[in-house]
Amino acid sequence: MTRALLRNLVLMAWTLLAVAACNASGGPSASSGGTGGTGVSYGPVTGFGSVFVNGVEFDTTNSTVTLNGILDPGTDPHRGLMVGMVVKVDGTFDSNGTTGTATGITYKDNLRGPVSSITSIGTGILKVVALGQNVIIDGQTVFVGTTFATLALSNVIEVSGLPDNNGDIHATFVELKANSFVPGMEIGVKGAIQNLDPILKTFQINALTVDYSLANLQTGVPANGQFVEVKGTNLAGVVLIADSVALDDNSLGVTDASVAQMQGFVTAITSPSQFTVGIQQVQTTASTIFEGGTAGDVALGKKMEVDGALAGGVLTATKIAFR
Repeated sequence: MTRALLRNLVLMAWTLLAVAACNASGGPSASSGGTGGTGVSYGPVTGFGSVFVNGVEFDTTNSTVTLNGILDPGTDPHRGLMVGMVVKVDGTFDSNGTTGTATGITYKDNLRGPVSSITSIGTGILKVVALGQNVIIDGQTVFVGTTFATLALSNVIEVSGLPDNNGDIHATFVELKANSFVPGMEIGVKGAIQNLDPILKTFQINALTVDYSLANLQTGVPANGQFVEVKGTNLAGVVLIADSVALDDNSLGVTDASVAQMQGFVTAITSPSQFTVGIQQVQTTASTIFEGGTAGDVALGKKMEVDGALAGGVLTATKIAFR
């Protein structure tokens, strides 16, 4: 063995030892995605210290919290936030990839309304229909005021979760709001307008028909495909008489961010490297790291967490973890 070759082998060994030592001590690794910067994280709350979302603990000391349009509600330590609620966190991310500082946290439920059917679709899995929306409840659902076993027909529930490619909401949070609906109680749903009838002044959100003839329209002229929030206090069979219809884009709220994280289901595929999670366009590259699967496992209905950066409204993924 030549002296030069021996020297190169020694240098390679020292390099590998240094990398291993860095990872063992908790330093950033290729899978941690710890780049740091300003950005946004979207997903269910998984715990408190401050608040944990997508594996990042965000300091909330100086952040605002908005729950269903109400700014800074309550005085409890968690300021109204609960485990399971799907939230959007705006703030800064530390370079370690595990901590950050929240400037604003926003929570919006998917629906609030009465249960019209409950069906078992597997061991420990229920399909619940509320306000014409299919809600999938399983072992990952957090309950407040009710349980998997005690949820009943006519119960008015608040649901937070992640919609899949069929429009079914996979509930991460279900709270009992009332044992049954009575006129005058505000209920509502968020979703995309379908089957708009400008003559009858109705449209559908999945299986729910919305009568907007008397509604305060904050959307301008309603149009198919618009993502809206509908509220009302009168339910006539399967028709919600809307009091208000407001635009709700259901997006990350920004088009450019040095750090972006989100959980969701694949709802559309354009090409092997371009697809949509929720309503967010995602782009993968040759450098994208896949955990729990490979690029070939990307398919409609797959649940994943995507980490990367936003530019021009497209999330370029540095890491994708299948959930």
